[in-house]
Amino acid sequence: MLLISEVKWRVKTEVEHAGTFYFYSVDQIYHLASPASPPNYMYNPIKTIKTNTLGTLNMLGLAKRVHARLLLASTSEVYGDPEEHPQREEYWGHVNPIGPRACYDEGKRVAETMCYAYAKQDHVEVRVARIFNTFGPRMHMNDGRVVSNFIMQALEGKPLTVYGSGKQTRSFQYISDLVNGLILLMNSDFSQPVNIGNPVEYTIMEFAEMITATVGGKTMISNVAKMEDDPQRRKPDISRARKHLGWEPKVPLLVGLNRTIEYFKKELEKSKKSKLIDL
Repeated sequence: MLLISEVKWRVKTEVEHAGTFYFYSVDQIYHLASPASPPNYMYNPIKTIKTNTLGTLNMLGLAKRVHARLLLASTSEVYGDPEEHPQREEYWGHVNPIGPRACYDEGKRVAETMCYAYAKQDHVEVRVARIFNTFGPRMHMNDGRVVSNFIMQALEGKPLTVYGSGKQTRSFQYISDLVNGLILLMNSDFSQPVNIGNPVEYTIMEFAEMITATVGGKTMISNVAKMEDDPQRRKPDISRARKHLGWEPKVPLLVGLNRTIEYFKKELEKSKKSKLIDL
């Protein structure tokens, strides 16, 4: 089993020290590489498209050469702003192909298409996980996504920024549930796309109020203009994951949030101490 980050490191190391490196021992490749937060992929849409097309092409080529199975970390964004609720894997989506989110949405859709083209034409074994909103300790604290945004704003005593009315919904899963789902999918005999997410749905306003209550204090909520093409509803149908993987999320949202908030608190404290030392 080889993660894409390990592939990069091993190639670099072997080229520097041995000149040639053959992937004899690779039997599984987890292709996880891509910008994933809206501010990041909107900032550099070309890089996002290249990562999801050329990056996927490279990994499929590697999988073909060494006869490895490849798992693509796809996304719920392939459904766009869905007209079906909850979203089943059979749903084809409702995506704006030229909107601000298109570089990521369409990049992942093309990546899925490439996976199944390689499976059909070159008999590469592929697995596709459509990942819904995920959070947990060690996530980037300033990546611009709703969980990290709300936690950071609450801990710093700033108003929580809610785009639009706050009635749009999301479903949040804890990182350990996602990892378990990916491993089960990789090692299963099921080759069609599978939603990996928590089907418990919250409005963004409900989630903001939950963060405020969990962190404590008198945090305000500030409504600002809605983001273009922001999906209004997001909830996975995980019937496929339950049936074919025996998987469903185990960690309740509040348990995961408390763990994540504690991590953020510790990291902020480390940052403060580091700044004091530098003075």
